[in-house]
Amino acid sequence: MKIRLGSFLLPSAGATPAEFERGYAGQNPNYYQRGLKDCARLLRQLDELGFDFVAFSEHHFHLEGLEISNNPVLLGTWAAMQTEKLRIGQMGNVLPARNPVLLAEDLAMLDHFSGGRMMAGFARGYQARHVATIGQKMNAHPTTANDPQYAEHDKVNRELFVEHYDIIRKAWGNALFRHDGKHWQLPPPGIAWDHPATRALAPGMVGDDGTLERIGIAPNTLQDPSTIEVYIPFTMSPATIEWSAQQGVIPVIFTPIEALAKGCLDLYHQAAQAAGRDLAWGKGVGHFREIVVADTEAEAVACMERGLGYIWTRWHDWFGFNEALRYPGETGEIPNTPACVRERGYSLCGTVDQIARQLEHMVKTLQTDLIVPWMSAGPAPIDALLRSNELLVEKVLPLVGLELTRFQPSLRAEFGGEHWRSP
Repeated sequence: MKIRLGSFLLPSAGATPAEFERGYAGQNPNYYQRGLKDCARLLRQLDELGFDFVAFSEHHFHLEGLEISNNPVLLGTWAAMQTEKLRIGQMGNVLPARNPVLLAEDLAMLDHFSGGRMMAGFARGYQARHVATIGQKMNAHPTTANDPQYAEHDKVNRELFVEHYDIIRKAWGNALFRHDGKHWQLPPPGIAWDHPATRALAPGMVGDDGTLERIGIAPNTLQDPSTIEVYIPFTMSPATIEWSAQQGVIPVIFTPIEALAKGCLDLYHQAAQAAGRDLAWGKGVGHFREIVVADTEAEAVACMERGLGYIWTRWHDWFGFNEALRYPGETGEIPNTPACVRERGYSLCGTVDQIARQLEHMVKTLQTDLIVPWMSAGPAPIDALLRSNELLVEKVLPLVGLELTRFQPSLRAEFGGEHWRSP
């Protein structure tokens, strides 16, 4: 059976948990350089091992240092320069707080820089510090269930997300476009632009009255825009899963709890079928996991507890991440411990044989062909992460009968084939 693996890298500062606890790790230039060095080693290895993609998150003001990824497209450009086949994505660009035209342009540029390896990931945003500050001019708010104004803020967040996504798709799919929505009018009315060069070289952009009538982005994507893979990460929201199924977007399910994950798959499959998409159950969807493989279980646990075990319990629990570990009907507090993250199946952690059994069960029960391992570059020891990936691909996958495959991008029909890297 063929399967795709895509690495999710935050990344974090290149520091030990003890160094993080001293404070302001995110502004320490030594830690950032160390983190980049570790990520660069991972990128080159993932490219060689046959991983499908790497994706970076978007978070701002991270003085704590646990999520230093304020510009995933720019970070992706850095990654593209060091790789040849690995696709470059985001998990994800926080759409409600972003200018959609600028983001469409940035992603198109990344597509050209990488030779058509761009994949797009869009998120709704859950961190108030970031979303409400960056998106204040658009009245953007995060979507968090414990928000006293959840209904109002979630409504505006979803409105912005959907409208911004629509604008990006219009920009990619058309030489010229206009958009008249609730939050954006593109172009705004009354912009005088009776330039003779525009009339001659970009006909249709200017109206008969000499005002700007439509706009377009340049460059546009290198890929055929109808074939660009789009992801929405860290989701369990029924509305988001249904929207993804209707749009042909790939949601990456966050929960490892089998009953909850199957419920997400049921919903996606039903919505996809209703939208006329003939997909087998379990397909069109990805799943997050941490996968740490070592020669001994103790070594795997030590790597996990210094990496995601530290990041999750020190940072993500406060945002409600442990709710993704809750069993149906369970009440009370979920233990905020690395052991809980392992025991409830989010972190697959152990020897080759142990991981093979866990991975085999996951693939069989969820019928998945796409897994997105979360790699805790920064606090986790880099040599242990590299060893883990090596064991996963060279030992675990063959044991389970899985073979890595990659999505093959389709470039625009008018592209002649000469890439900027071509000799």
